[in-house]
Parts: sequence; structure tokens; C-alpha cells
Amino acid sequence: MRLTLGDLVDTDDGAVAPSGDPPYEVLFRAHAERLARLAHLLGARDPEDVVQEAFCRFMTVRPDRRIGNTTAYLNRIVVNEVRTQQRRKAVADRRPLHPVTAAPASEQVERDESVTDLFRALGRLAPRQREAIVLRYWLDLPLAGIATVMQVRVGTVKSLLSRGMARLAEELEDYR
Repeated sequence: MRLTLGDLVDTDDGAVAPSGDPPYEVLFRAHAERLARLAHLLGARDPEDVVQEAFCRFMTVRPDRRIGNTTAYLNRIVVNEVRTQQRRKAVADRRPLHPVTAAPASEQVERDESVTDLFRALGRLAPRQREAIVLRYWLDLPLAGIATVMQVRVGTVKSLLSRGMARLAEELEDYR
């Protein structure tokens, strides 16, 4: 069975393929910006690179494999890719080969002081807590959807959210 346009693009977001565009291009246009924001909020150093890698992995899906929810599948790929990059960075930080003094290219300018504080506080959370909070409060996913993306149980999601929000409140209280 081959993937068709209907298999690739969720019908609820209203994406329509312009004539002649390949299905993957339509899918990329429909989801890339949202996935880049997700990767940024999860702490990716280069969110655009994470999105490109996610779509490359998506394109390698076997043609006979049926994907039920394309959006959830892409979310999972992005979350896993950010985790992989963070693990690689942690290993590289243990054994620095060359000191780097330049600022990272993905650095963004935040104008509002409260937004800057929030990003700093999110950055200090444990990675799994940050993932759960971003998936819940930015993507508005239900607990079961978060559990699917993070590949954990719903009870674990509840615990991560509760502890993450408590820690976030403590972090933000320090700024006031």
C-alpha cells in the first residue's frame, strides 16, 4: 500500500495540496513552523534542523506502514530528536575537545521580561518535565496524547506535570 495525500495531511487542519505539489511538500508546509516552535520550546539548539530531521525520518517510513495520526507521529519524532540531541550534547560536554566562545546561532531575542523569565525557568526544569509542560500547555494535548508522544503512562504524565508546574512556580517566584 502506498502513502497518499490523504494519509499524509490531516483533514482537520484544512491543508489542501496545490496542483502538482508532492504530498510531502504539502505536509511540510502544513506542519513545519509549528514543529519548529515545539522543538524550540523543548530546548533544541537548532529547531529548524530538528524539523528537517523529523521530515527526513518521516519520509523513510515504509510504504506499507499505515500512520493513524500524522500530527501525533510528527510530534513524537520531534520530541525524540530533541532528546537525542540533548543526550549527544551531554556526552560532548563531558569531553570538551575545543572551547567554543561564539554565541549559539539559534539564540532569539525576547522583548518581554516575563517571557524571558519563563524561558529561563523552563530551561531549568528536568527535560521530561519541560516536555510534558510544553506538550500540555503549548500544544494543548490531552493527557493521553502526551503519554503517547512521550511513550509513558498517563499517571507518569500527571506526575511530571504536577512536579514540573510546582518547580516552575518556584523558579518564577525567585524572579519577583
